Amino acid sequence: MVQAELEALLAVQASDAVIREIEARRSALSPRLALLDVTQKRTVEEVGRIESSLERELTRQRLLDARSAELRSMHEQAAGALAAAERISDAAAVASQVEAARRALAETESEALGVARRVADLRTALSAHREVLAQVSLDQGDARCELERQRASIDAELATARVHRQLAASAVSPELLGKYERIALRRRGDAVIELREFTCGACDTAIPLQRRPFMMAGGRIEPCEECGVLLYRKARD
Repeated sequence: MVQAELEALLAVQASDAVIREIEARRSALSPRLALLDVTQKRTVEEVGRIESSLERELTRQRLLDARSAELRSMHEQAAGALAAAERISDAAAVASQVEAARRALAETESEALGVARRVADLRTALSAHREVLAQVSLDQGDARCELERQRASIDAELATARVHRQLAASAVSPELLGKYERIALRRRGDAVIELREFTCGACDTAIPLQRRPFMMAGGRIEPCEECGVLLYRKARD
């Protein structure tokens, strides 16, 4: 019975080693997926930034167009009033209004021209970045599919390994299994170590003489007094 439990515990430990290796391979996929995500995110953010800039300039352009139309109307009305003025004093006052409206219209149209150039540049940039985003998505398609395929395959391996571990663990007493798991977690590796002659295979500490007879038959599990691992000695034929 003792030998059977030892073998089951060693099977649990072997399964844990397999699980750690599989989990390491799965974790190694994360940086590759993260790099793809970062590349795509930056491109998406750049497209969004240009779209926001374009929307602001288009709003500005609409306001300037409305302002230009208003100033043009004011200029035309002032010019009409100037043409209809009969007295020199009236004409001088209206002429001042005509000139003010002309200057304001010229400034607004000049500003609108600058905005129109920026709108054109932003539209060109937006088109280019959208093409880049489409190409990035296309280029990443195959890479993402391959990484997802690898992850699905690894997940299947991991599920199988965990089933094997669970089956092995069912043959180990809860108390011993709990002790093993605490040591394995602390060591982040094997917790059940075979004796080398009568020294700990982990820290080379000699087993006290009074404990050696209990280990002679094999199958018995004893803790190392120095490092705390679980020690066993294989049964000899």
